[in-house]
Amino acid sequence: MIPVKTPLKDLENRLNKIENTLVSYSQGDFSKKLNISDDFDTLDIIMSGINMLGEELKEITIGKNFFNSAFNSVTDSLVVINHHGEIVDYNNSFISMLYFEVVDLKWQKVTQFVKLEDFDKIIKKVEKDLSVFTLNTEVFSNNNNIPVECSISPIDPQKRLFLIKIQDLTDKLQEEARRIATIIKTQEDERNRVASDLHDSVGQQISALKFFINSLQNQKDEKLKDDLFKKTQKIIDGVADEIRNICFQLMPRSIERFGLIKTVEQLADLVQFSTQINFTLKLEPITQFIEPNTAMSVYRIIQEFVNNSIKHSRCKNIFIDLKADQSKLLLKMADDGVGFDNNTINKGNGIDNMNLRVNYLNGDINIKSQKDEGVSIEIMIPLK
Repeated sequence: MIPVKTPLKDLENRLNKIENTLVSYSQGDFSKKLNISDDFDTLDIIMSGINMLGEELKEITIGKNFFNSAFNSVTDSLVVINHHGEIVDYNNSFISMLYFEVVDLKWQKVTQFVKLEDFDKIIKKVEKDLSVFTLNTEVFSNNNNIPVECSISPIDPQKRLFLIKIQDLTDKLQEEARRIATIIKTQEDERNRVASDLHDSVGQQISALKFFINSLQNQKDEKLKDDLFKKTQKIIDGVADEIRNICFQLMPRSIERFGLIKTVEQLADLVQFSTQINFTLKLEPITQFIEPNTAMSVYRIIQEFVNNSIKHSRCKNIFIDLKADQSKLLLKMADDGVGFDNNTINKGNGIDNMNLRVNYLNGDINIKSQKDEGVSIEIMIPLK
């Protein structure tokens, strides 16, 4: 709630800052951050949610340097050289890569065909460390230079012979470029959708708030002023709900970056801050046991339960216990709300969605509830 004694001018200034930040987000600038006051009122909840959305939107923007990632796979062109860089032997694939006529390449310098800057330093390092040296470079062919990955390793230290494995990266780079283009488009569409939601939906409500704030400043009739204040508070609560809903949908992106446990903690922090429902979490590290798709489904089950508790249970506390070993995952959730009637426990209220997700994972779910005594749910999901 906004304190009744909060100066209207201060409210208007904070609303202007929110509106300006939303405009920046809609234009793709996520550098702005809103300052949270010590009062922790409803506007602070909205500002905190907007700040989190800015971070999320910034994170899902893919950098162009993604193209520079290394590729590790088996190569098929082989060249044996001595420490002078002279070709001792090679296979047919190397000839095919060069698009040369069948000629004898023995005792020619490998640097005539493969771009190897600082060749002497590379060979000394490989000899000293007895390790593999890998670099991305080019092969000079009769057609065009070919992007390749070269791995240089010692094969006969006494004779000072080395094996160069060469892999053509042309197809991989093209495939990676297509994949990245698809990812960029998908995430750009998602970023634009969220930015549009922020600007169009939340932005319009902020504009309405400014109108009511101005009306409050000019209104002298106390009854009308009280009505305007109630309408203002209702709009602010609506904005808070809208921000929370958008955050709920973005949360799964955190699973990819931080894992299931961290994402559940973030969800609990967000809900506790915006609803004052207290969370008790008992979350064991489970990253090594759970696959990404399973993690996403488990998060959706938890999200469904939390959302259901917010909307229907009128609870003050939510409890989540999550652990796993190599064979199974165990999830326990409970709230201290109004509970369900036994006749409707398996109908509606998000229970169907949880049942469907658990069945999809070949798991078991046990739901217990009594009127005015909350809800408890135990889920077991096999991991093998």
